[in-house]
Amino acid sequence: MKKILIISSEYTGHGHKSVHTAIIQGISKLYKDEIDCKVVNGFELANKKFEVLERLYNPCVKYFPDMWSKLFLLSDKNTNFFNKNTSKNIEKEFIKLLNYYGPDLILSVHPLFNGSVLNILEKYNIKIKFYTLITDIISVTNIWLDNRSDKIISPSIEVSNFIAENGIDKEKILTFGIPVREKFSSIYFNIEDLRKNTNLNGKLKILLLNNSEKSKRIYYIIKKLHEKYDCDITVVCGRNRNSYRRIKYRLRDYKKEVNLIGYTNELFKLFQNNDILITRCGSLSVAEAINCIIPIISMGALPGQEEDTPIYLEKNGLGYSTSSTNDIFCKIDILLENGRKKLLEIREAQFNYYGRDMRDKIVKYIADELVYNNIENK
Repeated sequence: MKKILIISSEYTGHGHKSVHTAIIQGISKLYKDEIDCKVVNGFELANKKFEVLERLYNPCVKYFPDMWSKLFLLSDKNTNFFNKNTSKNIEKEFIKLLNYYGPDLILSVHPLFNGSVLNILEKYNIKIKFYTLITDIISVTNIWLDNRSDKIISPSIEVSNFIAENGIDKEKILTFGIPVREKFSSIYFNIEDLRKNTNLNGKLKILLLNNSEKSKRIYYIIKKLHEKYDCDITVVCGRNRNSYRRIKYRLRDYKKEVNLIGYTNELFKLFQNNDILITRCGSLSVAEAINCIIPIISMGALPGQEEDTPIYLEKNGLGYSTSSTNDIFCKIDILLENGRKKLLEIREAQFNYYGRDMRDKIVKYIADELVYNNIENK
């Protein structure tokens, strides 16, 4: 049985974890008896300081987004420093892991564990195939890139062009998309079925995905949605209990019904069963929404890491970027004009999007290289 070691993280947003979960699901579905897959949190290979840094990610992007943006840009301009420092901190435990597990292929889905891991493999002259799977849909820094990688799996055509222009050999670049978890897929199998089931006349169903937004802003959006449209509103707060409590408190005397949800295992159903998604544009949330076919309206993006994603959505006809909170409603107006023509067009564009339903294709590519072509040492 062949072995794949996936290097990921647990607490730097939900994206890396979602991607490695998707890959494991795909391998389990297609190659259960041929490939064993082990996931390691790269931060846990280092000392406690690294683990603390990992857990600081979420508070940092929530309360100090501008600081995070500067760190993001710093990693772009100082890749050698970050890679050398990470290599030094994870080297001992990483070598132990290799000796214990003996992988045939290493797949990194976190930017901090590309060049750093390749440094260690090079230092010890260890011949193991190394793949990188980029989890940022458009805004990619150089810390993702290392020409020593055997293959780099790109999430978009734009990223493929960028990395080719920044020193990566073209034959190493594979343009797929971002793999999403098993249940995050369209319930439609053809475009005619999608058109027939698009809500062009009925009561509007709007899903608001609250990514650490202030409760005051969420409450304002809810009120304005009800004032302007005949709609049902669902708000998902995820694991952020404080956000849930604050929004619930603001809604205590609110006269209209709002479906307020904390964490849910059925987010995919909400994506599939609502007409419009309002969210901050994290790459994985966007990828999951596109796979489920729900038009996306951005209510912001994390500076640096996500700031180009709303523009990417609009450029590809997958959703809309916005310039302010009130611009959210202007974009909804556009979706609803002329019998909801734009809403249908965006759903069709999402259905036809080249980066949709990529999990099994990515897994098959890796498996074909690993199992059937009997990957040789570099």
